[in-house]
Order: sequence, then C-alpha cells, then structure tokens
Amino acid sequence: RWSAVSAYLIIEVTPSDMERFGEYERQALPLAIKYGGEPLARDEKPLPIENDDQPALAVILKFPDKQAVRNYYESAEYAPLGEFRRSFCSGRALVIEA
Repeated sequence: RWSAVSAYLIIEVTPSDMERFGEYERQALPLAIKYGGEPLARDEKPLPIENDDQPALAVILKFPDKQAVRNYYESAEYAPLGEFRRSFCSGRALVIEA
C-alpha cells in the first residue's frame, strides 16, 4: 500500500528563448523554495522512452504535499512569472504524491 508523504512537481518545458527561461528560473526557484519546494533534478537532455516528445528541459521539485504545490502555483507572487513563462515556453506539469 502506498503512503503519500510528499508531492513532486514534474515539469517538461521547451523554451523558445533559453536566456528568458534562465531569467524565469532565477525568479521562480526562490519562490518555489519559499513555498516549501526543494529542487531535486534538472536535466537539459531528458530521455523520452514512450513517445517522440523531446522537451528541452525537465525539472522535478519536491513539496511537502499537493496543497503546497497549489499554494505556490496559484499564488499572486507566481502569477506574473507564469504569464512570463507562457509567453516564450511550451510545456506541461504534473503533480504526484509519493
């Protein structure tokens, strides 16, 4: 039986501008940490094994629980960063408990 103790935010992104993405990361990571996030992995060459999707970058952040991820992602502080990221970046995110 699974017993959830943490939540993991798994992100796949393909920025059209890596310089702007670096600016986004420099602002988003400290904010994620403020909301309980802990960076676990960042890979600029993720290996797709199920389909041909090849994101430019994959990131995993650990949070205390799903609510902490929501608090971060839905915060007024993150809203302008999310809008900024969406202006030059495609991707998807998923939250799982483990």
